[in-house]
Amino acid sequence: MNRSFVPTLLRASAILCLACFFAPFVHAQGCTNASYYGTSVFELQGTVPAILSNVPYVAIGREVADGNGNVTGTYVDSTNGTAGGGSYSGTYTIAADCSGAENISITPRVGTPFASSSTFQVSAGGRTGLSAKNPTGYVLAGQSFRAAAQGSAARCGNASLAGGYDFLSFGTIQGVSVTKVGQLTLDGKGNVEFKATVNLQSTGIQSSNGTGSYTVAADCTGNMTILRNDGFNDTFDFVVQEGGGLLLLEPDNTENTFGLAQPQVDSTVLGQFAFNGGWYSALYFNNESPGAVSFTVNFVGDNGNPLNVPALNGSSTTVQIPAGGSAKIEAPNSTTTLSEGYAAFTLPPGVTGYGVFRQSVPGRVDQEAVCPFAPSTATVSTLLFDDTNGLITAIAIVNPSAIAATVQATAYDSSGNQLGMATIPLAAYSKTEAALHLISGLSGVTGNAGKVVFTVSSGSVAVLGLRFDGFAFTSIPAQQ
Repeated sequence: MNRSFVPTLLRASAILCLACFFAPFVHAQGCTNASYYGTSVFELQGTVPAILSNVPYVAIGREVADGNGNVTGTYVDSTNGTAGGGSYSGTYTIAADCSGAENISITPRVGTPFASSSTFQVSAGGRTGLSAKNPTGYVLAGQSFRAAAQGSAARCGNASLAGGYDFLSFGTIQGVSVTKVGQLTLDGKGNVEFKATVNLQSTGIQSSNGTGSYTVAADCTGNMTILRNDGFNDTFDFVVQEGGGLLLLEPDNTENTFGLAQPQVDSTVLGQFAFNGGWYSALYFNNESPGAVSFTVNFVGDNGNPLNVPALNGSSTTVQIPAGGSAKIEAPNSTTTLSEGYAAFTLPPGVTGYGVFRQSVPGRVDQEAVCPFAPSTATVSTLLFDDTNGLITAIAIVNPSAIAATVQATAYDSSGNQLGMATIPLAAYSKTEAALHLISGLSGVTGNAGKVVFTVSSGSVAVLGLRFDGFAFTSIPAQQ
Protein backbone atom coordinates (compact mmCIF):
# COMPACT_ATOMS: atom_id res chain seq x y z
CA MET A 1 0.00 0.00 0.00
CA ASN A 2 1.24 3.49 -0.79
CA ARG A 3 1.96 4.99 2.63
CA SER A 4 0.74 8.37 1.44
CA PHE A 5 -2.75 6.92 1.47
CA VAL A 6 -2.61 5.98 5.15
CA PRO A 7 -3.77 9.30 6.66
CA THR A 8 -6.75 9.28 4.29
CA LEU A 9 -7.65 5.73 5.16
CA LEU A 10 -7.22 6.31 8.86
CA ARG A 11 -9.88 8.99 8.67
CA ALA A 12 -12.22 6.02 8.48
CA SER A 13 -11.79 5.96 12.22
CA ALA A 14 -14.18 8.86 12.18
CA ILE A 15 -16.80 6.27 12.17
CA LEU A 16 -15.84 5.75 15.75
CA CYS A 17 -18.90 7.41 16.95
CA LEU A 18 -18.77 3.88 17.26
CA ALA A 19 -20.52 1.67 19.18
CA CYS A 20 -22.21 4.66 20.10
CA PHE A 21 -21.78 3.25 23.20
CA PHE A 22 -24.49 1.99 25.17
CA ALA A 23 -25.50 2.45 28.70
CA PRO A 24 -24.82 -0.35 31.13
CA PHE A 25 -28.14 0.43 32.83
CA VAL A 26 -30.96 1.78 30.66
CA HIS A 27 -34.67 1.09 30.27
CA ALA A 28 -36.35 0.07 27.02
CA GLN A 29 -38.41 3.29 26.99
CA GLY A 30 -38.23 6.61 28.81
CA CYS A 31 -34.48 7.02 28.22
CA THR A 32 -32.57 10.25 28.87
CA ASN A 33 -28.90 11.21 28.78
CA ALA A 34 -28.69 10.03 32.39
CA SER A 35 -29.64 6.53 31.20
CA TYR A 36 -26.25 6.19 29.52
CA TYR A 37 -23.26 6.05 31.84
CA GLY A 38 -20.29 3.90 32.67
CA THR A 39 -17.85 2.02 30.46
CA SER A 40 -18.65 0.12 27.27
CA VAL A 41 -16.51 -1.85 24.84
CA PHE A 42 -17.35 -1.92 21.16
CA GLU A 43 -16.55 -3.31 17.75
CA LEU A 44 -17.15 -1.86 14.28
CA GLN A 45 -16.69 -3.46 10.89
CA GLY A 46 -17.47 -2.79 7.24
CA THR A 47 -15.90 -0.96 4.31
CA VAL A 48 -14.62 2.57 3.75
CA PRO A 49 -13.70 4.43 0.55
CA ALA A 50 -10.10 4.47 -0.64
CA ILE A 51 -8.46 5.91 -3.74
CA LEU A 52 -9.59 3.27 -6.22
CA SER A 53 -12.23 1.22 -4.38
CA ASN A 54 -13.81 0.49 -1.02
CA VAL A 55 -11.55 -1.36 1.43
CA PRO A 56 -12.33 -3.36 4.61
CA TYR A 57 -12.24 -1.66 8.01
CA VAL A 58 -12.47 -3.04 11.56
CA ALA A 59 -12.11 -1.40 14.99
CA ILE A 60 -12.47 -2.17 18.67
CA GLY A 61 -12.39 0.24 21.59
CA ARG A 62 -13.52 1.43 24.98
CA GLU A 63 -15.78 4.38 25.81
CA VAL A 64 -16.77 6.08 29.06
CA ALA A 65 -20.01 8.09 29.35
CA ASP A 66 -20.74 10.34 32.34
CA GLY A 67 -24.54 10.27 32.21
CA ASN A 68 -24.62 14.02 31.47
CA GLY A 69 -24.06 13.83 27.72
CA ASN A 70 -20.25 13.66 27.62
CA VAL A 71 -18.06 10.80 26.35
CA THR A 72 -14.40 9.94 26.04
CA GLY A 73 -12.87 6.91 24.38
CA THR A 74 -9.89 5.10 22.90
CA TYR A 75 -9.73 2.69 19.98
CA VAL A 76 -7.51 0.60 17.73
CA ASP A 77 -8.41 -0.07 14.12
CA SER A 78 -7.25 -1.63 10.88
CA THR A 79 -7.94 -0.16 7.44
CA ASN A 80 -7.25 -2.71 4.73
CA GLY A 81 -4.49 -4.21 6.87
CA THR A 82 -2.94 -0.95 8.06
CA ALA A 83 -3.07 -0.62 11.84
CA GLY A 84 -4.15 2.62 13.46
CA GLY A 85 -6.00 3.98 16.45
CA GLY A 86 -6.36 7.00 18.69
CA SER A 87 -8.61 8.73 21.19
CA TYR A 88 -11.68 10.96 21.10
CA SER A 89 -14.12 12.99 23.16
CA GLY A 90 -17.49 14.56 22.53
CA THR A 91 -21.15 14.69 23.42
CA TYR A 92 -24.27 12.57 23.02
CA THR A 93 -28.04 12.91 23.32
CA ILE A 94 -30.56 10.14 23.93
CA ALA A 95 -34.26 10.34 23.09
CA ALA A 96 -37.10 8.82 25.11
CA ASP A 97 -37.26 5.86 22.68
CA CYS A 98 -33.58 5.11 23.45
CA SER A 99 -32.29 6.21 20.07
CA GLY A 100 -29.32 8.50 20.24
CA ALA A 101 -26.83 10.69 18.42
CA GLU A 102 -23.17 11.30 19.17
CA ASN A 103 -20.77 14.02 18.00
CA ILE A 104 -17.09 13.57 18.71
CA SER A 105 -13.66 14.94 17.90
CA ILE A 106 -11.14 12.22 17.04
CA THR A 107 -7.38 12.46 17.48
CA PRO A 108 -5.79 9.64 15.45
CA ARG A 109 -2.25 8.40 16.00
CA VAL A 110 -1.45 9.49 12.44
CA GLY A 111 -2.92 12.63 10.93
CA THR A 112 -4.79 15.62 12.31
CA PRO A 113 -7.88 15.68 14.56
CA PHE A 114 -11.26 15.69 12.86
CA ALA A 115 -14.95 15.68 13.76
CA SER A 116 -17.45 12.88 13.25
CA SER A 117 -21.04 12.04 14.15
CA SER A 118 -23.14 8.91 14.41
CA THR A 119 -26.52 7.57 15.45
CA PHE A 120 -27.23 4.54 17.63
CA GLN A 121 -29.89 2.47 19.32
CA VAL A 122 -29.66 0.82 22.72
CA SER A 123 -30.93 -2.75 23.04
CA ALA A 124 -31.33 -5.60 25.53
CA GLY A 125 -32.08 -3.22 28.35
CA GLY A 126 -28.87 -1.31 27.67
CA ARG A 127 -26.46 -4.19 28.18
CA THR A 128 -25.74 -4.19 24.44
CA GLY A 129 -26.16 -1.66 21.66
CA LEU A 130 -26.34 -1.47 17.88
CA SER A 131 -24.82 1.22 15.66
CA ALA A 132 -24.67 1.97 11.95
CA LYS A 133 -22.70 4.67 10.16
CA ASN A 134 -23.16 5.01 6.44
CA PRO A 135 -22.40 8.37 4.86
CA THR A 136 -21.75 8.17 1.13
CA GLY A 137 -19.14 5.50 0.49
CA TYR A 138 -19.07 4.21 4.08
CA VAL A 139 -20.85 0.98 5.02
CA LEU A 140 -20.17 0.23 8.67
CA ALA A 141 -22.05 -1.45 11.50
CA GLY A 142 -21.10 -2.25 15.08
CA GLN A 143 -22.24 -3.29 18.50
CA SER A 144 -21.23 -2.58 22.08
CA PHE A 145 -21.27 -4.41 25.38
CA ARG A 146 -20.96 -3.44 29.02
CA ALA A 147 -17.26 -3.47 29.93
CA ALA A 148 -15.66 -5.81 32.46
CA ALA A 149 -14.17 -2.82 34.32
CA GLN A 150 -16.31 0.12 35.39
CA GLY A 151 -14.85 3.43 36.50
CA SER A 152 -11.21 4.40 36.85
CA ALA A 153 -10.12 1.89 39.54
CA ALA A 154 -7.71 -0.82 38.39
CA ARG A 155 -9.63 -4.06 38.16
CA CYS A 156 -7.91 -6.09 35.46
CA GLY A 157 -4.56 -7.81 35.06
CA ASN A 158 -3.17 -10.97 33.45
CA ALA A 159 -4.89 -13.04 36.14
CA SER A 160 -8.27 -11.72 34.96
CA LEU A 161 -8.11 -14.08 31.99
CA ALA A 162 -7.56 -17.76 32.72
CA GLY A 163 -8.81 -21.02 31.26
CA GLY A 164 -10.12 -22.00 27.85
CA TYR A 165 -11.79 -19.60 25.40
CA ASP A 166 -13.54 -20.51 22.17
CA PHE A 167 -12.91 -17.94 19.45
CA LEU A 168 -13.97 -17.06 15.92
CA SER A 169 -12.39 -14.42 13.72
CA PHE A 170 -13.13 -13.46 10.14
CA GLY A 171 -12.05 -10.87 7.59
CA THR A 172 -9.40 -10.58 4.90
CA ILE A 173 -5.65 -11.09 4.45
CA GLN A 174 -4.24 -9.14 1.51
CA GLY A 175 -7.79 -8.90 0.20
CA VAL A 176 -8.43 -12.68 0.46
CA SER A 177 -11.25 -13.82 2.77
CA VAL A 178 -10.22 -15.78 5.88
CA THR A 179 -11.85 -17.36 8.92
CA LYS A 180 -10.26 -18.84 12.04
CA VAL A 181 -12.11 -20.92 14.61
CA GLY A 182 -10.52 -22.63 17.59
CA GLN A 183 -9.42 -22.33 21.20
CA LEU A 184 -7.23 -20.03 23.26
CA THR A 185 -5.95 -21.36 26.60
CA LEU A 186 -4.70 -18.68 28.99
CA ASP A 187 -2.90 -19.51 32.25
CA GLY A 188 -3.60 -16.31 34.20
CA LYS A 189 0.14 -15.49 34.15
CA GLY A 190 0.51 -14.09 30.63
CA ASN A 191 1.01 -17.31 28.63
CA VAL A 192 -1.36 -18.58 25.95
CA GLU A 193 -1.78 -21.69 23.80
CA PHE A 194 -3.47 -21.45 20.40
CA LYS A 195 -5.27 -24.09 18.34
CA ALA A 196 -7.41 -23.31 15.32
CA THR A 197 -8.72 -24.31 11.93
CA VAL A 198 -7.82 -21.64 9.37
CA ASN A 199 -9.82 -21.33 6.15
CA LEU A 200 -8.11 -19.07 3.63
CA GLN A 201 -10.12 -18.64 0.44
CA SER A 202 -7.07 -19.01 -1.78
CA THR A 203 -5.56 -22.13 -0.16
CA GLY A 204 -8.38 -23.88 1.71
CA ILE A 205 -8.59 -25.32 5.22
CA GLN A 206 -5.57 -26.12 7.38
CA SER A 207 -4.94 -26.79 11.07
CA SER A 208 -2.70 -24.52 13.08
CA ASN A 209 -1.42 -24.36 16.64
CA GLY A 210 1.09 -22.36 18.61
CA THR A 211 2.02 -20.61 21.82
CA GLY A 212 2.51 -17.02 22.84
CA SER A 213 1.96 -14.37 25.47
CA TYR A 214 -0.67 -11.84 26.48
CA THR A 215 -0.89 -8.70 28.61
CA VAL A 216 -4.03 -7.26 30.20
CA ALA A 217 -4.00 -3.60 31.29
CA ALA A 218 -5.82 -2.26 34.34
CA ASP A 219 -8.65 -0.90 32.14
CA CYS A 220 -9.25 -4.40 30.71
CA THR A 221 -7.72 -3.74 27.30
CA GLY A 222 -4.85 -5.92 26.16
CA ASN A 223 -2.79 -7.53 23.45
CA MET A 224 -1.70 -11.04 22.56
CA THR A 225 1.02 -12.47 20.30
CA ILE A 226 0.87 -16.04 18.92
CA LEU A 227 3.79 -17.89 17.27
CA ARG A 228 2.15 -20.50 15.02
CA ASN A 229 3.66 -23.79 13.84
CA ASP A 230 2.79 -23.05 10.21
CA GLY A 231 5.22 -20.16 10.03
CA PHE A 232 2.66 -17.39 10.53
CA ASN A 233 2.25 -15.19 13.58
CA ASP A 234 -0.92 -13.64 14.97
CA THR A 235 -1.18 -10.41 16.93
CA PHE A 236 -4.45 -9.59 18.67
CA ASP A 237 -5.57 -6.40 20.34
CA PHE A 238 -8.55 -7.05 22.61
CA VAL A 239 -11.00 -5.54 25.07
CA VAL A 240 -12.76 -7.51 27.82
CA GLN A 241 -16.54 -7.33 28.07
CA GLU A 242 -18.71 -8.08 31.08
CA GLY A 243 -18.81 -11.84 31.67
CA GLY A 244 -15.23 -12.32 30.49
CA GLY A 245 -15.76 -12.43 26.73
CA LEU A 246 -13.21 -10.77 24.42
CA LEU A 247 -13.55 -8.57 21.36
CA LEU A 248 -10.51 -9.29 19.16
CA LEU A 249 -8.81 -7.27 16.42
CA GLU A 250 -5.83 -8.50 14.42
CA PRO A 251 -3.80 -5.47 13.36
CA ASP A 252 -1.19 -7.56 11.52
CA ASN A 253 0.25 -6.03 8.39
CA THR A 254 -2.16 -6.56 5.45
CA GLU A 255 -4.65 -8.40 7.73
CA ASN A 256 -8.08 -7.00 8.47
CA THR A 257 -9.93 -9.38 10.83
CA PHE A 258 -12.28 -9.08 13.77
CA GLY A 259 -13.15 -11.82 16.27
CA LEU A 260 -15.00 -12.85 19.40
CA ALA A 261 -13.81 -15.16 22.21
CA GLN A 262 -15.98 -16.59 24.99
CA PRO A 263 -15.01 -18.63 28.08
CA GLN A 264 -15.53 -22.33 27.47
CA VAL A 265 -16.79 -22.97 31.00
CA ASP A 266 -18.68 -20.92 33.57
CA SER A 267 -17.01 -21.56 36.92
CA THR A 268 -19.30 -20.83 39.84
CA VAL A 269 -19.20 -20.56 43.62
CA LEU A 270 -21.65 -20.53 46.49
CA GLY A 271 -19.85 -18.06 48.73
CA GLN A 272 -20.89 -19.60 52.06
CA PHE A 273 -21.24 -23.28 52.92
CA ALA A 274 -21.68 -23.96 56.66
CA PHE A 275 -22.70 -27.04 58.61
CA ASN A 276 -22.81 -28.15 62.24
CA GLY A 277 -22.72 -25.70 65.13
CA GLY A 278 -26.36 -24.80 64.46
CA TRP A 279 -26.06 -24.49 60.66
CA TYR A 280 -27.27 -26.59 57.71
CA SER A 281 -26.48 -25.97 54.03
CA ALA A 282 -27.86 -27.42 50.81
CA LEU A 283 -27.34 -26.92 47.09
CA TYR A 284 -30.13 -27.52 44.55
CA PHE A 285 -29.54 -28.10 40.83
CA ASN A 286 -31.94 -28.29 37.87
CA ASN A 287 -31.03 -29.82 34.50
CA GLU A 288 -33.00 -28.34 31.59
CA SER A 289 -30.71 -29.81 28.94
CA PRO A 290 -31.87 -32.69 26.68
CA GLY A 291 -29.22 -35.06 28.05
CA ALA A 292 -27.89 -36.38 31.34
CA VAL A 293 -25.13 -34.35 32.99
CA SER A 294 -22.37 -35.09 35.50
CA PHE A 295 -20.17 -32.56 37.30
CA THR A 296 -18.09 -32.24 40.46
CA VAL A 297 -18.77 -29.94 43.40
CA ASN A 298 -15.67 -29.09 45.46
CA PHE A 299 -15.81 -27.79 49.03
CA VAL A 300 -13.10 -25.38 50.15
CA GLY A 301 -12.39 -24.14 53.68
CA ASP A 302 -11.76 -20.53 54.62
CA ASN A 303 -8.00 -21.23 54.54
CA GLY A 304 -8.14 -22.36 50.91
CA ASN A 305 -7.65 -26.04 51.70
CA PRO A 306 -10.18 -28.79 50.91
CA LEU A 307 -13.08 -28.82 53.37
CA ASN A 308 -14.15 -32.28 54.51
CA VAL A 309 -17.93 -32.74 54.55
CA PRO A 310 -18.58 -35.99 56.47
CA ALA A 311 -22.12 -36.34 55.14
CA LEU A 312 -20.66 -36.42 51.59
CA ASN A 313 -17.65 -38.62 52.47
CA GLY A 314 -14.99 -36.11 51.50
CA SER A 315 -14.22 -32.65 50.18
CA SER A 316 -15.93 -33.19 46.82
CA THR A 317 -18.89 -35.01 45.38
CA THR A 318 -20.11 -35.92 41.90
CA VAL A 319 -23.58 -34.74 40.91
CA GLN A 320 -25.40 -36.78 38.26
CA ILE A 321 -28.71 -35.51 36.89
CA PRO A 322 -30.81 -37.13 34.14
CA ALA A 323 -32.32 -35.06 31.35
CA GLY A 324 -35.01 -32.84 32.82
CA GLY A 325 -34.12 -33.95 36.36
CA SER A 326 -32.90 -32.25 39.51
CA ALA A 327 -30.53 -32.98 42.39
CA LYS A 328 -29.79 -31.89 45.95
CA ILE A 329 -26.63 -31.89 48.11
CA GLU A 330 -27.01 -31.56 51.88
CA ALA A 331 -24.64 -30.90 54.78
CA PRO A 332 -26.69 -31.41 57.96
CA ASN A 333 -26.36 -29.87 61.41
CA SER A 334 -25.09 -32.96 63.23
CA THR A 335 -22.52 -31.78 65.81
CA THR A 336 -21.77 -28.67 67.84
CA THR A 337 -18.52 -27.82 66.01
CA LEU A 338 -19.09 -25.35 63.18
CA SER A 339 -17.41 -25.97 59.82
CA GLU A 340 -17.58 -23.39 57.04
CA GLY A 341 -16.12 -22.52 53.67
CA TYR A 342 -17.58 -22.33 50.19
CA ALA A 343 -18.57 -24.58 47.29
CA ALA A 344 -17.00 -24.36 43.80
CA PHE A 345 -18.21 -26.05 40.62
CA THR A 346 -18.60 -25.69 36.86
CA LEU A 347 -22.21 -26.02 35.75
CA PRO A 348 -22.81 -27.83 32.45
CA PRO A 349 -24.94 -25.99 29.87
CA GLY A 350 -28.60 -26.01 30.85
CA VAL A 351 -27.98 -26.48 34.59
CA THR A 352 -29.04 -23.84 37.12
CA GLY A 353 -29.47 -23.80 40.89
CA TYR A 354 -29.19 -22.06 44.22
CA GLY A 355 -28.08 -22.61 47.81
CA VAL A 356 -30.03 -22.76 51.09
CA PHE A 357 -28.82 -21.95 54.61
CA ARG A 358 -30.68 -22.92 57.77
CA GLN A 359 -29.87 -21.80 61.31
CA SER A 360 -31.20 -23.77 64.27
CA VAL A 361 -31.23 -22.23 67.76
CA PRO A 362 -32.90 -24.05 70.69
CA GLY A 363 -36.15 -22.46 71.78
CA ARG A 364 -37.07 -20.75 68.50
CA VAL A 365 -38.20 -21.58 64.98
CA ASP A 366 -35.46 -22.42 62.46
CA GLN A 367 -34.56 -19.61 60.04
CA GLU A 368 -33.72 -20.18 56.35
CA ALA A 369 -32.44 -18.10 53.43
CA VAL A 370 -32.02 -18.86 49.72
CA CYS A 371 -28.70 -17.70 48.25
CA PRO A 372 -27.69 -17.33 44.58
CA PHE A 373 -24.58 -18.73 42.95
CA ALA A 374 -21.89 -16.27 41.80
CA PRO A 375 -19.32 -16.37 38.96
CA SER A 376 -15.80 -17.23 40.07
CA THR A 377 -14.03 -14.91 37.60
CA ALA A 378 -15.51 -11.51 38.54
CA THR A 379 -13.13 -8.68 39.44
CA VAL A 380 -15.82 -6.39 40.87
CA SER A 381 -18.87 -7.07 43.04
CA THR A 382 -21.41 -4.61 44.45
CA LEU A 383 -23.52 -5.32 47.53
CA LEU A 384 -26.41 -3.16 48.76
CA PHE A 385 -26.69 -2.96 52.54
CA ASP A 386 -29.07 -1.54 55.13
CA ASP A 387 -27.73 -1.21 58.67
CA THR A 388 -30.48 1.12 59.92
CA ASN A 389 -33.05 0.38 62.63
CA GLY A 390 -30.93 -2.30 64.27
CA LEU A 391 -30.30 -4.32 61.08
CA ILE A 392 -26.85 -5.90 60.62
CA THR A 393 -25.25 -6.93 57.33
CA ALA A 394 -22.81 -9.86 57.31
CA ILE A 395 -20.69 -10.77 54.29
CA ALA A 396 -18.63 -13.64 52.96
CA ILE A 397 -15.79 -12.65 50.59
CA VAL A 398 -14.17 -15.36 48.45
CA ASN A 399 -11.07 -15.32 46.27
CA PRO A 400 -11.76 -18.36 44.02
CA SER A 401 -8.62 -17.82 41.92
CA ALA A 402 -5.24 -19.56 42.03
CA ILE A 403 -3.34 -16.41 43.01
CA ALA A 404 -3.49 -14.09 46.01
CA ALA A 405 -5.88 -11.15 45.83
CA THR A 406 -6.18 -7.87 47.68
CA VAL A 407 -9.81 -6.85 47.89
CA GLN A 408 -10.56 -3.15 48.13
CA ALA A 409 -13.98 -2.56 49.72
CA THR A 410 -15.40 0.97 49.44
CA ALA A 411 -18.67 1.83 51.22
CA TYR A 412 -21.06 4.59 50.12
CA ASP A 413 -24.26 5.91 51.67
CA SER A 414 -27.52 6.20 49.73
CA SER A 415 -26.49 9.67 48.47
CA GLY A 416 -23.22 8.36 47.05
CA ASN A 417 -21.01 9.81 49.80
CA GLN A 418 -18.08 7.61 50.82
CA LEU A 419 -18.45 6.06 54.29
CA GLY A 420 -15.18 4.20 54.48
CA MET A 421 -12.66 1.94 52.77
CA ALA A 422 -11.06 -1.37 53.71
CA THR A 423 -8.22 -3.44 52.28
CA ILE A 424 -8.74 -7.17 52.70
CA PRO A 425 -5.92 -9.56 51.65
CA LEU A 426 -7.00 -13.05 50.61
CA ALA A 427 -4.70 -15.94 49.76
CA ALA A 428 -5.42 -18.14 46.76
CA TYR A 429 -8.75 -20.00 47.09
CA SER A 430 -9.38 -18.49 50.53
CA LYS A 431 -12.38 -16.78 52.11
CA THR A 432 -13.28 -14.55 55.03
CA GLU A 433 -16.57 -13.56 56.64
CA ALA A 434 -17.61 -10.91 59.15
CA ALA A 435 -20.26 -8.39 60.05
CA LEU A 436 -19.75 -5.51 57.64
CA HIS A 437 -19.42 -2.84 60.34
CA LEU A 438 -16.71 -4.84 62.16
CA ILE A 439 -14.30 -4.79 59.20
CA SER A 440 -11.54 -2.25 59.81
CA GLY A 441 -12.30 0.87 57.82
CA LEU A 442 -16.01 0.13 57.35
CA SER A 443 -17.43 1.08 60.74
CA GLY A 444 -19.15 4.01 59.04
CA VAL A 445 -21.83 1.71 57.66
CA THR A 446 -23.43 1.55 61.12
CA GLY A 447 -26.77 3.30 61.05
CA ASN A 448 -26.56 3.84 57.28
CA ALA A 449 -27.87 2.26 54.10
CA GLY A 450 -26.07 2.22 50.77
CA LYS A 451 -23.65 0.00 48.88
CA VAL A 452 -20.20 -1.52 49.15
CA VAL A 453 -18.10 -2.02 46.01
CA PHE A 454 -15.52 -4.81 46.18
CA THR A 455 -12.73 -4.77 43.57
CA VAL A 456 -9.50 -6.67 42.85
CA SER A 457 -6.70 -5.95 40.37
CA SER A 458 -5.50 -9.57 40.40
CA GLY A 459 -7.27 -12.77 41.31
CA SER A 460 -11.07 -12.59 41.52
CA VAL A 461 -13.78 -11.87 44.05
CA ALA A 462 -17.20 -13.32 44.88
CA VAL A 463 -19.37 -11.77 47.58
CA LEU A 464 -22.44 -13.06 49.41
CA GLY A 465 -24.42 -11.03 51.93
CA LEU A 466 -26.75 -11.94 54.80
CA ARG A 467 -29.06 -9.43 56.51
CA PHE A 468 -29.89 -10.08 60.16
CA ASP A 469 -32.78 -8.63 62.17
CA GLY A 470 -32.43 -10.22 65.56
CA PHE A 471 -32.92 -13.96 65.05
CA ALA A 472 -34.35 -13.65 61.53
CA PHE A 473 -32.07 -13.36 58.47
CA THR A 474 -32.21 -13.34 54.68
CA SER A 475 -29.68 -13.32 51.86
CA ILE A 476 -28.54 -10.27 49.89
CA PRO A 477 -27.55 -11.01 46.26
CA ALA A 478 -24.44 -9.18 45.08
CA GLN A 479 -24.17 -7.80 41.58
CA GLN A 480 -21.07 -9.37 40.04
